[in-house]
Amino acid sequence: MCGIAGVVGNYRHEQARGAIEAMTAAQFHRGPDDGGTEVLETSSGSVALGARRLAILDLTPAGHQPMTDEVTGNVLAYNGEIYNFIELRDELIAKGHTFHGRGDTEVILIGYREWGRAVLDRLRGMFAFALWDARAQRLLVARDHIGIKPLYYAPTPDGFVCASEVKAILAGGLVDASLDRRGLASYLAYGAVQEPFTIVEQIKALPAGTWMEVDATGTPVAAGRYWDFPEIQRSVMSEAEVVAQGRELLERSVKRHMLSDVPLGVFLSSGLDSTSVAGLANLASDQDVHAFTVSFPEDEALNERPVAAAAADRLGLVFHDIPVDRQTALEWATAGLEAMDQPAMDGLNTYIVARAVREAGLTVALSGQGGDEVFGGYHSFAIVPKVAALAKAFGFVPASIRGSLAAALLRPGGVVRSEKARSVAMVSDITDTYFRFRRLLSDRDMKGLGYGAAEVSLTRNFQDPKLPPRLPEANDSLAAVHRMETMFYLGNTLLRDGDVFGMASSLEIRVPMLDRDIIDWAFALPGKVVSPRGKPQKHLLREMCRDVLGDDQLNRPKQGFGLPLATWMKGPLADLRERGVKTAIESGLITDHGARTIEDRYLDDPYRSAWTRVWALVTLGEWLAGEHGSKISL
Repeated sequence: MCGIAGVVGNYRHEQARGAIEAMTAAQFHRGPDDGGTEVLETSSGSVALGARRLAILDLTPAGHQPMTDEVTGNVLAYNGEIYNFIELRDELIAKGHTFHGRGDTEVILIGYREWGRAVLDRLRGMFAFALWDARAQRLLVARDHIGIKPLYYAPTPDGFVCASEVKAILAGGLVDASLDRRGLASYLAYGAVQEPFTIVEQIKALPAGTWMEVDATGTPVAAGRYWDFPEIQRSVMSEAEVVAQGRELLERSVKRHMLSDVPLGVFLSSGLDSTSVAGLANLASDQDVHAFTVSFPEDEALNERPVAAAAADRLGLVFHDIPVDRQTALEWATAGLEAMDQPAMDGLNTYIVARAVREAGLTVALSGQGGDEVFGGYHSFAIVPKVAALAKAFGFVPASIRGSLAAALLRPGGVVRSEKARSVAMVSDITDTYFRFRRLLSDRDMKGLGYGAAEVSLTRNFQDPKLPPRLPEANDSLAAVHRMETMFYLGNTLLRDGDVFGMASSLEIRVPMLDRDIIDWAFALPGKVVSPRGKPQKHLLREMCRDVLGDDQLNRPKQGFGLPLATWMKGPLADLRERGVKTAIESGLITDHGARTIEDRYLDDPYRSAWTRVWALVTLGEWLAGEHGSKISL
């Protein structure tokens, strides 16, 4: 696991070196074990690659990066883990190639020598890399199938730069640091900047499952997609056969994800996903498996220790309870805000858990993240298709009337819930329904803050107009929701938060549920097979892992782990709330009236969902006031 950076173009050697060293240093937290830079002359100037290394596999100097292929002169800076690298290495050795180390970085480098870009389709893991092809005088950048690992890039007046974090690119000093109102609008709409935008106008996120090549001048010359969601298979097996197939794939994925030369453990909560991963890890290992639960003794509603401890005992895991008192959690929440790469209203829970287990001695943690998207664990899987179908059936009723009726029906649930109902009821397309279901701020709130979708050249859902739908061609609304939750909520929020807030503590978080083989299998199934009508959420996963799940997990309602921010913002974080909102308003990026309306709504009803809306403004203000946000030209 690393932080990487690249520069290519019409740069003097010293200029390229200075930029790459600054970009690499800004990512020290991503790789405190080792670091390096490589600067080469090109036909048009210079190419520079840099890496900070968190050593996981092959802890010897043979794993140092950037790594050079002694045969071709190609140079690689790579972030991630390739879980099938042993099979690939054996295949390459059979073809006559020689290896000097025991890690996966060299496998990518020699795999590229043998297969070129086709190596991408052979990789099973999480990755983002920049590879300089010395013969072609081109830089290849690529990102894993589902976007577990980030990669950002930007054109410059003299070339091209890329890195694992937005703030690393800014640290290089080669990119104009102007704020992107499209990125900001998408943040306000969803609580997370929507890719390919970032909060900086010049910087974009490389889409998941894609590659791009730039020449020695830094000009993009080729791009493509090497992975996409599979076509849905209409001829399906019996449920027993599907369950058996899924179990085999998940067992293999968990076993692959346990490869490590440093301490490894499993995040264990009270839920199905983490317990399934922990149980299968225990079955796959001939050594003790260590399970880590972060408990909050002073906040019983957050305390998952009793259920997690019972699961660990039943499965025979070595259980580690890491208690975090309220004062420490508050201090770490503030530190987590300082660790943001871009404004992010979610993710502080990840920061606190990651920091706690890192301080307990862990370097790698297996997580159950992705289980909700792959196996149907959200209410959206039941609600969105039904609401879209109902709105379509009542399409003869004007949208404004449908919206008013829905708002009136849910008014007892609070202003925010009522406004959400109005917004969702006014559309009938499955895509529009999903986005309005997932929206943080309504169109009314967005306009109140000074943002209309058309005015910032976004779709009515505050997304990039150039994004292809990538939804099923057939009429499978459930499958469509599975894809959208994975592309947008998982991709733009959860995976980004997992990477940023895990790496802030130099902790590698692995996600076996998102293994490419599992994704290829699960997303080829019709929606009704993954989420059958009348069955509980994640029915397929329950059946796949029934032997490792106890009755407490099987019968327990879904309970996500979240911090009591609604309460904290009225109490110990009240000053932070006021400061964050004030900073956001004074930036001139949002209107005073719109922001105060959102804050007042929270103060009038602090214990319902209104708190999430004001928290988005707080995190925006805190980011703007931080080291990197303060450099942005507004």
